[in-house]
Amino acid sequence: AMAEATRKRGFEYYGVADHSQSAHYAGGLSLQEIAEQHREADRLNKAYNGKFRILKGIEADILADGSLDYPIHILEQFDFVVASVHSLFKLPKKEQTERIIEAIGNPRTTILGHMTGRQLLRRPGYDLDVDKALKACAKHGVAVEINAHPWRLDLDWRWHQKALDQGCIFSINPDAHSIRELDHMHWGVEMARKGGVPAKRVLNAMR
Repeated sequence: AMAEATRKRGFEYYGVADHSQSAHYAGGLSLQEIAEQHREADRLNKAYNGKFRILKGIEADILADGSLDYPIHILEQFDFVVASVHSLFKLPKKEQTERIIEAIGNPRTTILGHMTGRQLLRRPGYDLDVDKALKACAKHGVAVEINAHPWRLDLDWRWHQKALDQGCIFSINPDAHSIRELDHMHWGVEMARKGGVPAKRVLNAMR
């Protein structure tokens, strides 16, 4: 249903990225559920016959030591991996930064999700050296997420020029947990424009 709703909105592809196994609170996927989802994506891609494509992704949790919560042979089955912090927000700045940089350096990480973890009007982000994280993203070719959810808008537009100067690419993601939330995309596009991000530096504007 999400893929079809995305296609109807005029997009050329849909990247599905459910939460991973550590995210029990969000119904994270077991290995069996991953296999089932991939079979379904293959079936639909065959039916779409090149006119639309489903990309197999996962939002993997960054663990305390910076590793991701699936082994590498599982991560290799995905087209893309979003690495995100969902725990241990209170770590000291140095440890939090090192943890995130470790995850950025994982060869399977494609995108760093909601880099600062902030939720507007709800909570500040965790203590992080954003500059260092951006340098690491540029070095490893990891896209910086512009999370289009109105509660997040993270990475904040005020950092976008710094990220561009470092050589980073971005990925504008709706963080959609329902069909209606697919329409968050426009907030992300507006934030990217506000931050001066050109389309050629946006992963999901590439063909």
